[in-house]
Amino acid sequence: MRRASLVPGSPVGPAPPPPGFPWELAERCILPVIFAHAAAAILSVLISLFGLPFTTLRMFLWIAPAVLAALFFFHNLKVNAAGKAVLVTGCESRIGFALARQLDELGFTVFAGFEDTGTERSSDCTTTSALKEQSSGRVHILQLDVSSEEQIQKVKEYVQDNLPRGASGIWAVVNLGVWACFGEAEWLPFAAVKRCAEVNLLGAIRLTQIFLPQLRRTKGRVVNVVSALGSIPTPMRSPYCACAAAIRAFSDCLRLEMRRWGVDVVVVTPGESLSGSFLTEERLVDQARSMWAWLGDAAKGEIGQDYFEMKVRSLRPYVEIQQPEPELYSVLRALTDGVSRTFPLPRYQPVPPQERLKTFVAEYFPRSFYEIIYG
Repeated sequence: MRRASLVPGSPVGPAPPPPGFPWELAERCILPVIFAHAAAAILSVLISLFGLPFTTLRMFLWIAPAVLAALFFFHNLKVNAAGKAVLVTGCESRIGFALARQLDELGFTVFAGFEDTGTERSSDCTTTSALKEQSSGRVHILQLDVSSEEQIQKVKEYVQDNLPRGASGIWAVVNLGVWACFGEAEWLPFAAVKRCAEVNLLGAIRLTQIFLPQLRRTKGRVVNVVSALGSIPTPMRSPYCACAAAIRAFSDCLRLEMRRWGVDVVVVTPGESLSGSFLTEERLVDQARSMWAWLGDAAKGEIGQDYFEMKVRSLRPYVEIQQPEPELYSVLRALTDGVSRTFPLPRYQPVPPQERLKTFVAEYFPRSFYEIIYG
């Protein structure tokens, strides 16, 4: 019997796309290979003192396979999901919904946070009732708006009262809740900018704070989804880019602070096409209307309605229904690895090669060079 797709809205039982080149694993191999070469050079010199004909290359060919074999072994180790609980926010999105189902299939107890558990959207299957029908009894549906302190405290109490038997706390917190405002900085109502910061930055930080005592006890992990737009300056999305850059910096700092407690902090960086996973046609139209209404008459005359509408239309490729299915699966794999691997990578970047190159140029090359290439 074929099971339904983990990604809502997909055909029943599709074959997941084959995994692409494991860039993260390749990056993890760089330092061990360098150290293997250094060890080979040192050992070959020491052995040559005894008159034995061992070259550096020969020694390296002995050491490197052993080092890489040990690396691959530890890289592929996974935790036992039984008795471990995971809190996932933003389950109203396609990737949040799919992650909750995937973790449930792996045997985790899942606390799935929806911004509004009373909303049923006829346009897709990312609803609380669909998740209940397609999952086991280990999935708990919660209402969780990460910008609400009251709801965060209620979720904390519920999680404490419903942990698996024998669990001392939650194993992982996955911050997937996203809300973004689109438009040039001059057009955006400040209330929309504030909401963007409350959900994407402040809410994620506050939720993490609340659950850190439990994560210390379980030596678990925090998994933050940080858009690639945090590294790539992009017009029409300045508040969201700023929040993405801030949450990535927060994650890097938190990783250093939590190292002594054995708590991992994982950053998953999807590409630009998935950075609009929260954007629907209805939301795009609503935001455009509110921006135009908020602008003063003088600004409307200077900007012009034709230019305004052209910029709004440029955002249509980021509407949720147009997301590439292979990239959804790639992000789902990265999030699952971040939760289930014994030794997760600090950063996963499930993006196409061209976006990986673009991000690399943005992060490591002078800004003037980036603007010449991509500006």
